[in-house]
Amino acid sequence: MKITKVEQMRVFVPWQDSYKEPMVSWRGMSGTTPEEEDSYVIVQVHTDEGIVGIGEGGRSMAQTEQQAQQYIGKNPMELDMFNLGRPWAHAFLDIAGKALGVPAYRLIGNGKHRDRVPVDYWSPYLPPEETRKHAEEGAKRGFKLHKIKARPWDTVWQVKVMTEAGGPDYKIRIDPNEKFNTLSETVRIDDALQEYPNVECFEDPVPKAHPEWYGILRQKCRAPLAIHTTDTRLILNHLRHNGIDIVNVGGTINRVIRAAAMADAAGCPVWIQMEGHCYAIQAAFNAHIGAAVPNATLPYGMRPFIREACITKEGYGFAVEDAHMPVPEEPGLGISLDIKMCEKFRIE
Repeated sequence: MKITKVEQMRVFVPWQDSYKEPMVSWRGMSGTTPEEEDSYVIVQVHTDEGIVGIGEGGRSMAQTEQQAQQYIGKNPMELDMFNLGRPWAHAFLDIAGKALGVPAYRLIGNGKHRDRVPVDYWSPYLPPEETRKHAEEGAKRGFKLHKIKARPWDTVWQVKVMTEAGGPDYKIRIDPNEKFNTLSETVRIDDALQEYPNVECFEDPVPKAHPEWYGILRQKCRAPLAIHTTDTRLILNHLRHNGIDIVNVGGTINRVIRAAAMADAAGCPVWIQMEGHCYAIQAAFNAHIGAAVPNATLPYGMRPFIREACITKEGYGFAVEDAHMPVPEEPGLGISLDIKMCEKFRIE
């Protein structure tokens, strides 16, 4: 089998109405726009045997084209897809599964641990009353956990209004991107949240380059602590300091497997997050990996359901049932590209 050509297009599927303005504001904080930051290159990798693999990822058409040229004439079955990034790992795994007639999770190995994977709801940093609206929406749609981008000055108020909106069992994952800054500030916030047992964790509350800080925080805070990394050395250092309860893993297939295995050895669950603002191709890819990772039990960060349309014929990940997405059973990734929908939202 040889790769004969790669077709590509850059696609931006707009956010659903309740996210349009919040995402403009959120992206504006870092000097970008949703069209720049939340669009992805979609690839179709063709082979001489008529098998086509699909992938999603990257924002540069020129860079994707340059990468594609190195694969022309190669056998996708012989490429190191476990150590490749997006969109190539998606497409080559899709081809391999189709060629062998098996779903992708079978190729990842380690058995199948679940038929469906849990997913979270999400909000960028917003004023609390705006976050309340998203929490009402998430709870109404059946989600059980809501991740927020948090800041120290109003985290407690955010949790209060979200709990009022979603109910006492509506879990909240707090991600300040290390902006709680200090041990004392983190402990202060944790103390103020004692009446909210629905706080699932603090993710990266302070700089994670200081695992010794996390060891101290874990002794002083009620909220479990999570770090977002696939750096196995960093995970090991945090475990040595007894500083984490959970790991958020992403990156290549190999990095996810290694990081999750290290966490599992210490009794820590993980969630999978490979581009949380993804489309359905990335979501299906994540689901296959999640099926093969024993301790990937917490709600994943993958949210095609907050876009206004889906780019697959099956509508994968667009209608979420009971806050879960199924693990596809058809060969490869188990989904098919809706070319007309991609063309509709094509920007390049």
